[in-house]
Amino acid sequence: MAVITPTPLKFDDYVLKIPTDDYAAACMSCTLVPKTTVTKLIGGKPTATFKDVDLDWTLDLEYAQDWAAAASLARKLWSAQGTTIPSVEFEPKTGAPGAVGGASRKSATSRVSLEVVGQPVFAAS
Repeated sequence: MAVITPTPLKFDDYVLKIPTDDYAAACMSCTLVPKTTVTKLIGGKPTATFKDVDLDWTLDLEYAQDWAAAASLARKLWSAQGTTIPSVEFEPKTGAPGAVGGASRKSATSRVSLEVVGQPVFAAS
């Protein structure tokens, strides 16, 4: 049996374009998350088993709340709520804005899950 040694990805430099501006510097976390839903129907015959698999994606962000800068990610998400924002790599749908406020005496951050329309495209570097 072979022992496989991993080469962990250090996720410390990335691009988050919405749709053309790069917001990666505002994000502490940017995760593309799959959600699989399996629907199974079993009929009255041994061969009557039907399975349907749906795969949906979200782009989960944790970002710094910056309400002072007119072009900040917080303001971008707030102004785009309920719309679809096309992007080169993703097509996130902002169904809800990020939160406002947070813990006392700490930098304000927010988390948001953006629905991905279609399938993500993997681009090898």
